[in-house]
Amino acid sequence: MPGSAVFRCFAAMVLAFAGLTSVSAGAESLAELDALSDQSADEDAGIAFAREQAKRGEYLEALATLERVLATHPKSHEARLIHAVYLCEIDDVQGGLVELGKLKKKTYGKELLAEARAMCEAGETGEEG
Repeated sequence: MPGSAVFRCFAAMVLAFAGLTSVSAGAESLAELDALSDQSADEDAGIAFAREQAKRGEYLEALATLERVLATHPKSHEARLIHAVYLCEIDDVQGGLVELGKLKKKTYGKELLAEARAMCEAGETGEEG
């Protein structure tokens, strides 16, 4: 069925274009997207920027920033913990608890992880920087 292959290719292109336009809808230009990418390339600057976004209540944006940080610095302990906490902030308790469950007690401390888990379950992370 050559027609179905063409349709699948067309559908893939439409989805890809939709993804590009939805990404740029939150940003004013490619230059702004580049600036966001550059900011999160540095681990500390990216984490600080994510915290600023969270202080403004922009948790989805902060999560995206942390995901860019983690793409460049996959072993960033601080970014991983904050990412889990911000998932709880957007009411993704299950996602936050899964992420917290992946964190090692020897790295973060049993008490810190228990506290983060309890706050996440209660929906009261209070993390704002």
